[in-house]
Amino acid sequence: MAIMMARKVLRGIVRPFQLSLRYKLMLLMVLIAVLPLSLVTLFATKTTKQSLASEVIRSNESRMEWASKYFDEKFDQLQAVSYSLLLDSTLFPNANGGAVQSEGTPAFVNQYTIDKLKSLYSANNKNIAQIALYLKSQNRLYVVDKDAGITTDQLGTPQVDWGAVGRTHDSLNLLLNNGKNTFSIVRSMNRFSDREVLGGVTLEVRWKMMNSVLDMVRSESNSEVFVADADGNVMYNPYSPNISTDRETLKAALAGPNGPGYTESKRGYLFYQPSVSGQIWIVKFIPIQYVTEGASSTLNFSLFTAIAFAIVAIAASVLIAYVTTRPIIRLTKSMKAVEIQNFDVDIREPRSDEIGTLERRFNSMLGRIKELIQTEYKAKIEKRTAQVKAMQAQINPHFLHNALQAIGGIALSRNVPEINDHVRAISDLFRYAIRMKSDLVTVADELEHARNYLQIQKLRFQSMIEVRIEADEDCLACRIPKFSLQPIVENCFFHGLEGKMDAWRISIRVEKVLDEIEIDIADNGAGIGEARLAEIRRRLSQETEAQESGEGIGMSNVNARIKLLFGEEYGLFVSSGVNEGTTVKLLIPAQEKGETE
Repeated sequence: MAIMMARKVLRGIVRPFQLSLRYKLMLLMVLIAVLPLSLVTLFATKTTKQSLASEVIRSNESRMEWASKYFDEKFDQLQAVSYSLLLDSTLFPNANGGAVQSEGTPAFVNQYTIDKLKSLYSANNKNIAQIALYLKSQNRLYVVDKDAGITTDQLGTPQVDWGAVGRTHDSLNLLLNNGKNTFSIVRSMNRFSDREVLGGVTLEVRWKMMNSVLDMVRSESNSEVFVADADGNVMYNPYSPNISTDRETLKAALAGPNGPGYTESKRGYLFYQPSVSGQIWIVKFIPIQYVTEGASSTLNFSLFTAIAFAIVAIAASVLIAYVTTRPIIRLTKSMKAVEIQNFDVDIREPRSDEIGTLERRFNSMLGRIKELIQTEYKAKIEKRTAQVKAMQAQINPHFLHNALQAIGGIALSRNVPEINDHVRAISDLFRYAIRMKSDLVTVADELEHARNYLQIQKLRFQSMIEVRIEADEDCLACRIPKFSLQPIVENCFFHGLEGKMDAWRISIRVEKVLDEIEIDIADNGAGIGEARLAEIRRRLSQETEAQESGEGIGMSNVNARIKLLFGEEYGLFVSSGVNEGTTVKLLIPAQEKGETE
């Protein structure tokens, strides 16, 4: 009866392991390895597109705003040319409409006006193609360009009919597009008292004076940048004769109540910025392909990395599953022999790991199975089952360390040593944390742990941190409680340096004074007020049994462990002043390994 029960137990254990354990383990490990990679790749792709789109919007809004200010400055310079004529007391004395003449001869007026216009044209001929001045008192129009300076009584021009304007009391201030890569600025001179028109100025300006700012706005080679009026008509486009943005869409965008901004569509991003008091608009269109192409490189790299890691993970999963299950299958074959009442089987050369332990226990069980068939045999089988399940659920604490080392190796192979340095620091921190052989370590190990922590902080704060670590050679082999320095250094960031705008300095000095080790950790942070400093010293001065809880792994914890291990005369001592930084002195006996043990 006992043999029958043993056979049933063995049959229930053997069949599930033999038929499906290996494949289930393979499938589980492949899923664990591949699924996170796939999710991370998809998330990285989506995040990259969103980040790139946000960066495109932010940078282009800034460029458009800067371009508008530049346009306004240029137009202010052009307006200054107009004002220099309209405010000339010789042409418009006291704004009463009369020009100074030389004893009734108009020749002086004509010559003075032509010379004045030529002087202004020569000073601004890079930007101005033509200057025209209308004097109502002379009923004449004076024109100067690169060819010559003339005067005429024909007051009608393509931009404005000065004869008609002179008969009104209207004030003109126009910006007109000429359609030949130039535009005109038209201003009238009105008497202050009754607004009567006394004259006016027309400046024909070359659009190319704005090319430099438009080149700056056109930061993407496939983008469209042009100048338009409020009705959506293109006034100037130095790049491409064809504009993909239709006039109605542009007019609707410019007519919005919010002024400058952008619109997003399936085709791309349309940015618009008013300038010159809303008389012109700077418009930029970026096709959506720019964002997708920019994200495609990241996507390709992510896919390549994910596929490579997936292949490695699948191969490793299959290999690990095979190596892990092979001794179990060997064990099940031995159990099969016992199932047919062959108690003479024995597993030769058992492994040295947990499975080997299981095999050795199985051999021990076989030696006792005849006398313990009803009790011990069943207990051993159940114990093996529990052990196998425990092995399936076991997590190797060194896996993360090895994975970080692999990532650092890849970074180094791709010529990114900075990533390798920071990954190595994180890896060493983790390895140091899980290495729990003893509560005491060497000062050298504890300094290396603090150095790795500071390297990770430098990754966060870049060049803001200046670190100095000095240690006497005869101190490095002395023993110190594990995790004594890093919590104090961490306090420097959280309580001393956070929010400080200028350079951060942290120094660690280790020196031997007689038969004691003094470790000074100093920062140039905000310091500690007198009341808070007194409270900290009160807590640190308490006896170990009476120390208050709630400080976590902070100074109170470190202080308590030092006092428990070495005595009440040792521990932490704090000195500080507001805006003068903080110094924490750690005092321990100078004991090496043999002495402490």
